[in-house]
Amino acid sequence: MISIPVSFLLAAVFFGLGMSVLFWRVLPRLCRVLFVVFFALLCIEAGLVGLRFAHGIVDLIALQRSLPVWIAPSLYLGFAALALPKDTLQRSIVRNSSFAAFLSLAMLLPVRVPGFVDGLIALSFALYTVLLVRLWAGGPDRLSQAPTGQARFLHRLLAVAILIMLATIATDVWIALLFTQQMQETASLVISYASLAFIITALGVAVFVARQGVPRRKSEKKEPANADNKALVDRAKRVLIEQNLYRDPAMTLTRFARRTGVPDRDLSIAINEVAGINVSQFVNQVRLEEAARLLTETDEPVTRIHEQVGFLTRSNFYREFRRQFGDAPGAFRKKAQPSSEISSR
Repeated sequence: MISIPVSFLLAAVFFGLGMSVLFWRVLPRLCRVLFVVFFALLCIEAGLVGLRFAHGIVDLIALQRSLPVWIAPSLYLGFAALALPKDTLQRSIVRNSSFAAFLSLAMLLPVRVPGFVDGLIALSFALYTVLLVRLWAGGPDRLSQAPTGQARFLHRLLAVAILIMLATIATDVWIALLFTQQMQETASLVISYASLAFIITALGVAVFVARQGVPRRKSEKKEPANADNKALVDRAKRVLIEQNLYRDPAMTLTRFARRTGVPDRDLSIAINEVAGINVSQFVNQVRLEEAARLLTETDEPVTRIHEQVGFLTRSNFYREFRRQFGDAPGAFRKKAQPSSEISSR
């Protein structure tokens, strides 16, 4: 029966993803901890499902059925850690943990209504799907605690998480209906194939994370920006360059706005209005302009330049540079050298 290897293989995949997140140091520490908790819960849940349906071990069924009401909040809190200041996030952790504990205790009540426990699980997943959608609707700049170079990518990853949540809700409802109709064998097969689908999805997400191939959105035509916003954007750009903020790959919108002397939202709105792009794209644009200057005016190796201007990986730097200037960094330097005086530094 395919449920034997699939459930435990899924647990192994979740374990691997959790370990990967643990060492993804570009994310804030508390954010990484919350995502590790999320994948740990998924790992335990998949293992318990395997024990129940593959080996008939039902002694831990209460734990297996209560874990999902903790899984959804931990996913939401992981992304909320990219959007909320630390003190606000800590209060949110307390509130959402209390809600999960309340649902867990409610499952222990002697309620004989069919589907009561499944209904609580569905309620939890539906509620946190709504919260994730609200977070996603704020756009990449809503993730103000995320490094600016990763905001767009993490916003796409949030969209993937929402789709997975919706698929999970649909699958759980289907399985619950099968159990109410005493179709345990069919339910077991659905669980097996759903686990297989999750493995494929998880591996796809892992590849997506590894490549970080987030396409640049085309700028939309906008009305002329007002003078105040233009001045604010000019000041923000000067702050990026003069204070070398663009060199920090972990710089966040909140830190950028604080250095500029305005609230996060004001800076985000001004950049969007004036430049037609979000803050993450704006910072990357400055990084690429500085990289082009270094390629033209110095003999610094490309491998050092990509680090100096704040790009985490060489591949991401090459991709973004080619998209901005139409050439790879080496080719750009060769074209610029004949008409430029290269510094001997």
